[in-house]
Amino acid sequence: MSRLLVGFSGGVDSFFTAYLLKEKGFNVFPVYLKLLPEADTEKVRKAGELLGLKVSIVDLTDIFKREVINYFISYYKKGLTPNPCAVCNREVKLKYLYKLKEELKADLIATGHYARVGFSERFRRNLIYRGVEKGKEQSYFLSLVERKIFDSLLLPLGEFTKEEVVKRATELGFPYRGESQDICFIEKDYVSFLKQFIEEKPGFFKLEDGTVVGKHRGYFRYTVGQRRGLGISYKHPLYVLEIRPEENTVIVGAKEKIFKEEIFVWKVNWHVNLEEWGKIPVQVQVRYRSKPVEVESIEYLKNGVYRVKLAAKVDAPAPGQVCAFYSNDLLLGGGEIIGKGAE
Repeated sequence: MSRLLVGFSGGVDSFFTAYLLKEKGFNVFPVYLKLLPEADTEKVRKAGELLGLKVSIVDLTDIFKREVINYFISYYKKGLTPNPCAVCNREVKLKYLYKLKEELKADLIATGHYARVGFSERFRRNLIYRGVEKGKEQSYFLSLVERKIFDSLLLPLGEFTKEEVVKRATELGFPYRGESQDICFIEKDYVSFLKQFIEEKPGFFKLEDGTVVGKHRGYFRYTVGQRRGLGISYKHPLYVLEIRPEENTVIVGAKEKIFKEEIFVWKVNWHVNLEEWGKIPVQVQVRYRSKPVEVESIEYLKNGVYRVKLAAKVDAPAPGQVCAFYSNDLLLGGGEIIGKGAE
């Protein structure tokens, strides 16, 4: 019987993941990676008891603070838009679950992500595919994870919809109370959180030519592509085009300015290297909820930077966010979007 470590948060997704794998005959060991000091471990233990499983608790609070919380703060300080979930999967959750598997000599690991892992006949390796529920699937958040982990990874929820998971879990007695918050370490909103670490210093909204069109209350309140909440009265709607923390300035402009036909990406984690692609169709996705856009060409520049030319304009690619590369449902890898001047 294969020994399998399940990343177990105590939520409905990890609960049902553990249930499915137990039913399939795996020797399931649920592991709770404690990320926050105030985490409710009793809730996690009770979820495990419903399945007749004892949950092991691994304290990663210091690592999570260093790799995810500090990263989140530092990116906003630099005027970037971070992606804490993707970084957490790479630097904490899947990384340490895989590390535990190696240390304990287990066979496999599993998580409750809505994505699929499978063997690609074309590329002769295990790769990640989109989950069946397009509105919920989470392959985007796995684009930064090291490919070697996929050989030991199971993602059973990729074949289910969220509605199916909730229905079946509640039938098993799981006390489902709705979705958890988007960013686990933020109780209210991200601005309230960041105000503890970044000075809320007033500055100016400016057009690209330097014309002042308003005052802001702190550059970290804004992200590229934002329209609502600017508080600017102007002859046409204005959108955030760029954030310049060194000048304490937010550059704004007309809507058409936020659309780009090329983007620059670096720190790319390829699951399938460029030279292996051949003539497959390729798309990019620049945010979790954005639609994929066809790629015309990818050119390597220098210092790990790629220029990606698109067949259609993409809506507000924000520096700091993840750009995931796909070939239809197949995830090819992902990297970080950087701003103009990268070339």
